[in-house]
Amino acid sequence: MTVPGAVAQATLVALLLSTSPASAQAVRADRASLHDLAGVEVVVEDLIPEAPLDGLTKDQLLEAARDRLRAAGFPLTADTGGGAYLYINVNMTTGSGIYIYCVDVELRQAVRLERAPDRAVPEAVTWQTGVVGAVAATELRTGITSVVVDQLDTFTREFAEENPGTVTVP
Repeated sequence: MTVPGAVAQATLVALLLSTSPASAQAVRADRASLHDLAGVEVVVEDLIPEAPLDGLTKDQLLEAARDRLRAAGFPLTADTGGGAYLYINVNMTTGSGIYIYCVDVELRQAVRLERAPDRAVPEAVTWQTGVVGAVAATELRTGITSVVVDQLDTFTREFAEENPGTVTVP
């Protein structure tokens, strides 16, 4: 790594460590897409190769996500043929024992265009939230799992607001 690159990385790490994780709040208008949602599949994107070496795997995140949604009473489906699904993407980079991350949780589902109701879009992001932060490599598994669970709790709360009495809000 070049000296300017190392300085830029150190500056970014210092900035991230000096602040709490920033959350991109879900836009209120997108909550309407949660109304009468019958269930979702959960999909976790592949992680960087270093993550399992520090104790975090895709399967662990998937199971933690499913467990959290089940605990709230949220219906999970195994339908991967065009149904709604929660997409969890954890982008990370690592160096000097620290992971810098961006965790995004999105609801993706088929939609119809208002301007052309006879046309369906097979997959669109209709709800999303995300967080950017940093975590020590020694805390990777618990740190990232906690962030993902927090984002799923946001999803569950907003789902409950659109569908009262259907799930238990954490």
